[in-house]
Amino acid sequence: MAGWTGKAASVLLVFIATWGSAIMYWRSTGATPSGMDMLLYLGLLPAGVSSAGFMATGLLRQGADKALEKATRSPDNDAAPVAREDGVKVAAAAALTAGQINLGVGLDAPALLAAAAAPPRPALSARFRDGQNLPVRVSEVAQLDELEVLGEREQGIDTTPRERRALALLAPVLDELLGEAAMALPVLEAREEVVVAGLRRNDEGRVDNVLTIELLVAHGWSDALLHWVRDWLMQRVLEFGVDGRRFDVAVTVVGDDNQAWRHLHRLADALSRAPDRWHLLLACDSCIDPDVIQGWLANGVLATARHPEGRTPGEGAAGVLLAGPGMATEGNGCLWPPLALEADATQVARPAERRRHLTTAASQWKQSLPQDEHSVQFVLHDARQGSDGVVDAALAASALNPDLEFGTGNLSLPASAGELGPVLPVAMLALALEQTRRNTGPVLLLAGTEAQQRVMALVSAGSTPQAADLPSTT
Repeated sequence: MAGWTGKAASVLLVFIATWGSAIMYWRSTGATPSGMDMLLYLGLLPAGVSSAGFMATGLLRQGADKALEKATRSPDNDAAPVAREDGVKVAAAAALTAGQINLGVGLDAPALLAAAAAPPRPALSARFRDGQNLPVRVSEVAQLDELEVLGEREQGIDTTPRERRALALLAPVLDELLGEAAMALPVLEAREEVVVAGLRRNDEGRVDNVLTIELLVAHGWSDALLHWVRDWLMQRVLEFGVDGRRFDVAVTVVGDDNQAWRHLHRLADALSRAPDRWHLLLACDSCIDPDVIQGWLANGVLATARHPEGRTPGEGAAGVLLAGPGMATEGNGCLWPPLALEADATQVARPAERRRHLTTAASQWKQSLPQDEHSVQFVLHDARQGSDGVVDAALAASALNPDLEFGTGNLSLPASAGELGPVLPVAMLALALEQTRRNTGPVLLLAGTEAQQRVMALVSAGSTPQAADLPSTT
């Protein structure tokens, strides 16, 4: 609705400006317009200007969509598979080179992982209450300046607390990862001054677009705001000194964390086949908004004293810098192709049957991984504490590593940070990368424990190139 309102307002402004200019011109010159003049200047001209504006907007959006498609489509030539010691070929892994989180829990990645044995919980809020006037639990950033990026009305666009807080949380994550991305990009060839036909000019090597910067946001953001955010991202990247020809920017709307996982699945698969691409994946969202919390309360999905199994409002921003195979080195990570279970394997009535499907799928998935990646040492999942999803997460981890001490080797992010929407998959990747730096053992990511739509992913520590992969010095 907000998008159609903005379009109607822009058309109205064009007609008013065109009519006013034509009438002032006729009055100042004393000209008497004919019927054809009135049709041309008061009808066709403003309609043409409005149409041209919409066409330009459509072209800009089409360019963003093509950039995203370029980053997520699979090239014709598959990447060379990795051979295990037993001769079984497995898929290549995308490189995970940097990560950053900024969540309502108020801890950075190292501190949150260090507290995994006794993780923090969302606190009771003094602002938000349930139907019995009791405080509800929320996970929010204290003293956040929600007007840091967006105003309540930005360039004629009305904004909500959800949007303002989300972008305020994103700003420090974006700045940190843009610095990482700028350092990761290959250095451009030096310019050389040459003489052509007696004229001096600077000649430089070809400049390739090798970086895609993509932001995931939830449904509900207006079209006008999405365009503003894209321009804001573009300007921030340019301020870091990245050549505008080397990157593109896209803003993608996803419905929930399940859609975000599916998007990440496609992206990881595409990057595993694109050795010369970088992808900075960002996400931001906030449920710390009176309208959002009241909507949850009215629909009976808000976690309250009488309904503790409901959803806990949270907020945050996260980002990861992904790249093609071969980019991972010591200190970085490898994201192996995720596994998305079919709906009929998870939506079964009996828990025992569902868990049998889950463990069987995990065991089969194990065959597509290098042997060194079997021994999962930590599990990141989205199950609420005390729910059946925790049992499912433990069983999946046991199928990959029967010796894992699940009680001390797991962390439920929503249990600490509340509902994060599209931020959840990106934040879990950033935490997994940090965990591999703390402990070189692989990290299992298990999502969809409550929605019955399972996604499993694995992040392991990066390794130095093998001798056969190094360039020859002869």
